[in-house]
Amino acid sequence: MNEQNGIKTVQIILKTVHWGAIIFLCLWVLMPILRIFIPLEFVNNSNGERTYTMVRFYGLPIAATLLILTGVIKRKHTLTLIMIKVILAICVAVFSTVIAMIALLGSTCAWTVDKVLFENKQNISIKIVQRNYDCGATDSSRPNPKIFKVREITPDFIWATKIDTTEINKNEWIRTENKE
Repeated sequence: MNEQNGIKTVQIILKTVHWGAIIFLCLWVLMPILRIFIPLEFVNNSNGERTYTMVRFYGLPIAATLLILTGVIKRKHTLTLIMIKVILAICVAVFSTVIAMIALLGSTCAWTVDKVLFENKQNISIKIVQRNYDCGATDSSRPNPKIFKVREITPDFIWATKIDTTEINKNEWIRTENKE
């Protein structure tokens, strides 16, 4: 009886790890897609952004490896087949690490605030700013500033939407820059 309970416990743990890896991988596929449609952004160089990047960088290869090891290896398989699947899992981990490194290099671009144009009179966490999308040393194009309404959600997140300053109610905003 104890051996049966132990086997069932191990099977439950393996299924939990397997489904956890599937859920983790699905979330990491959905995150970039959601970021296209939802104007929620990390504040540049915030702790949340660093944590997100590190979890993505280390989590993808680990989840891919666990998914293969817990999903395709069965007790009835021969040692040769198990070894092939373990080698496949290592190859997938290496491949997903390369993909994570490419994604990490692609994340060097970010919006930078050039200047704050207006602050909301009722809530100073809401600002109208001029921003520029910049890729640092890899970017040789001329700046193309755009105007955004930015609301600070938390110290790590902002909600940024494009806005036309000619259509805002000037009574709700305080101008923060000097006219040039």
